[in-house]
Amino acid sequence: MTRRTKADVKKIGAFVDQVATRIDAVVARLSAVVSEMPSGGAEFNYFVDSTRRILEQRDDGDPLAGAGYAADYVESVRPPAMVWWVSRGGAVVERAHSADPESESFYDYSALRWFRNAVDSRAPTLSGPFIDTWGADDYTVTVSLPVPGKVMPTGVLAADVDVRRFIESLTAELLSIAIPLALVNESDRVVVSTVPSLSTGLPIVPRSARGNIASVVQKRFSVSDYGWSVVLLD
Repeated sequence: MTRRTKADVKKIGAFVDQVATRIDAVVARLSAVVSEMPSGGAEFNYFVDSTRRILEQRDDGDPLAGAGYAADYVESVRPPAMVWWVSRGGAVVERAHSADPESESFYDYSALRWFRNAVDSRAPTLSGPFIDTWGADDYTVTVSLPVPGKVMPTGVLAADVDVRRFIESLTAELLSIAIPLALVNESDRVVVSTVPSLSTGLPIVPRSARGNIASVVQKRFSVSDYGWSVVLLD
């Protein structure tokens, strides 16, 4: 390994740490909301208010674009219930989702990764990037956190991160790295890369080459325990 490559690998390590730090910050904000949850069955109303405040208290440049809560109706006798707030033109507005299972427009969140994986793993979950037509209407990553109950989580608290603003916060670190790399999700889809042809949402290899991904990825650096990684590309 050349001296230049060693220097770049050190910069990649710093970039990985920066990505993890930014995700940790979102998880910490959600965890703080969960820690103040009241007892006695009033949690839904609490999350209606607290998720709105998450967006109202954003600073300029804050990457959060939405926040909300969904109750777990699969493992309990409670009915589906969900609230979601989005930032629109400097205002925080509610994004309506049908929680009526009898409705043709029912938003069945229970099987979606941001909800299901958070409940099943009982750990913070990253979902995306995807075009969030139900929330922010832009490339989004959803950070979700299970809300603990006596036996099973009672629901999931989540926040949408605007990928464009998230990437902008990492630009300086990316520009300092002179070798091809990509920040990818658990399915090896790109969040951001230094390769012009690998834009957000694309797989790092085409479908026909999925079985030979090792020929493209020289080295993989895990981003904490979130399932994301930074891959050094051939």
